[in-house]
Amino acid sequence: MTHCRYYRCADITIQVESDLPITNSTFHPKFKLFEVDGPGEDTIYLRHHFSLPEIDDWDLGEEIYRKPPWAIYKKENSWIYLGISTIAENKNLRRVVIFSRDHTKAVIYNPRGTVFNRSNLNSLTLFPTDQILLAQVLADRSGCYLHSAGVVFKRNGFLFVGHSEAGKSTIVAMLKDRAAILCDDRMILRRWKDGFKIHGTWSHGDIPDVSANEAPLTAIMFLEQANENHLIPLDEKRDVIKKLLACLVRPLVTADWWEKMLTLVEKIVQEIPCYTLQFDKRGEVVNLLEKEFGGKQNLN
Repeated sequence: MTHCRYYRCADITIQVESDLPITNSTFHPKFKLFEVDGPGEDTIYLRHHFSLPEIDDWDLGEEIYRKPPWAIYKKENSWIYLGISTIAENKNLRRVVIFSRDHTKAVIYNPRGTVFNRSNLNSLTLFPTDQILLAQVLADRSGCYLHSAGVVFKRNGFLFVGHSEAGKSTIVAMLKDRAAILCDDRMILRRWKDGFKIHGTWSHGDIPDVSANEAPLTAIMFLEQANENHLIPLDEKRDVIKKLLACLVRPLVTADWWEKMLTLVEKIVQEIPCYTLQFDKRGEVVNLLEKEFGGKQNLN
């Protein structure tokens, strides 16, 4: 018997099928915010099995990547991911995954059902993070994952970009009473016919508030902790492109993936105002944002 649930993020529906029952406690409660009743216009498929296949006689194709926890092989119409140990002498596989060429279908062989039955799982794929899959899928949909926090402030979507310790969670905490939080650590950015939008994800940091909502993107702000609060326009587009590329969440990087990201990032800097946001921890930066953007409600 196959058990099935559906989850939607950035207008991509993930159909999760399993040989074992999927209960209301199988996945972390945050996924409830993303759960939907059925497939959508854009659906990708995950199928979980709970025993490892014998792969000794498999034609794995060409090995193109090997660094624990993954060894990745490419065949004509598929990718094969082998979960490998960080200990070179340990040849036991931790997981076997067969992806379709475009990563929209995955058959995931887990070693056993013990982990699945523990409840409160933090990823739908049972990988350390679902970004491994979604960052690939987004590239074909004019989208990307960014190390960033996102909020909706007076119907405007703000993206605060930076790596760990940049202050993403800090700025979100300051805005918590004035804005709707989408996520404080990893956001999805997609280009649609009517412009760029930011989409909340379940990949949060220190602040557990997440949302499946979206918002038109009004501004991108690169965070810089300082002793004063300043919003500095970034007019040199080459520098902005470098900053954005450095903050991309990267899956298996191929030439094709990079080409799509370069095209996307160039469009971002052409269409979206970008700034450096210098801020201290006293919270006055909220008044600065209110003054700058408070009267600019996005009516999309």
